[in-house]
Amino acid sequence: MAAIIRTAELGEFLHRIETKVFYVPPRPEKMTALERLLALVLQGDGSYAVAAKCVKGFQEAFVSWNEARVARHYEIQDVIEAQGVADAALRSKLTQEYLRRVFGLQNHLDLDWLYDASSERRETLLDAVGVAPEHARFVLDLDSLDEDDEDFGGAPVTPSLKRMFSRLGWLPANPKESVIREIMKPLMEGDNLYPNFIALAMLAMQLPVNKPKHCLKAAALIDFYKQRNSIADEDLAALLAGLDYNYPLVHTGFGKKKAAAAKTTPKKSSKKVAKKVTKKVTKKVVKKTAKKVTKKVAKKQATEK
Repeated sequence: MAAIIRTAELGEFLHRIETKVFYVPPRPEKMTALERLLALVLQGDGSYAVAAKCVKGFQEAFVSWNEARVARHYEIQDVIEAQGVADAALRSKLTQEYLRRVFGLQNHLDLDWLYDASSERRETLLDAVGVAPEHARFVLDLDSLDEDDEDFGGAPVTPSLKRMFSRLGWLPANPKESVIREIMKPLMEGDNLYPNFIALAMLAMQLPVNKPKHCLKAAALIDFYKQRNSIADEDLAALLAGLDYNYPLVHTGFGKKKAAAAKTTPKKSSKKVAKKVTKKVTKKVVKKTAKKVTKKVAKKQATEK
């Protein structure tokens, strides 16, 4: 199957939608699934690094996560404030709400089974917990990858990603996962894996499962892809907001040169018009003067005769 989109073009697309919200590092080896998900809950649409500080503070302050679950609200808040993290009252409430919901669902707090479960099973748990941000599902998908597995193929190709590659015309209908992986692979290596995969997967998720006759979301993304290197920041922000991708973008400054050029264009046009008018007026004056002089000379010659 021949690829219609090239890796470099997809890279330009990803460059424009890059956001610090998805700067999530790989899961540390000793970090449990319960702790990883708590960090994501506390992150929300903010900084993961800040949320991870809270988790570290809890690990130092409490003997177990069950102790944190039954602790007084102010004790949780004190730990967060000691880490110098803002919104301590809200984050402390989220922490205990999360721990209590997990315990209520399974009568214990061990979530490491998530890494052996299917993506659909993880989504079911996230929906039941209800306080995790949307991108948590894709973080857990990546955390579950095992490079030592003989079936390891790199970043997962979700059904929504397949839809995106097909509906935006990046690949023919029903593209093979291997072809998509080949295009994505250079962009999903090292530190780029989590932020690039999450951004692409989050945007792909906005496309409806059942293809409508006229899909406005797909049309908007196609338009954005065509203008990826020129669309102005404010226009892109408005387009992405319509797709529920409401995250502050890292790379800005697009459209400013074009706007500056637009401001100078009228001046150049006015100057050109003024020059043209002056030339026309001068020509008219010269012609009129010449006619007047000719008439005067002819009159003088007639008088002499």
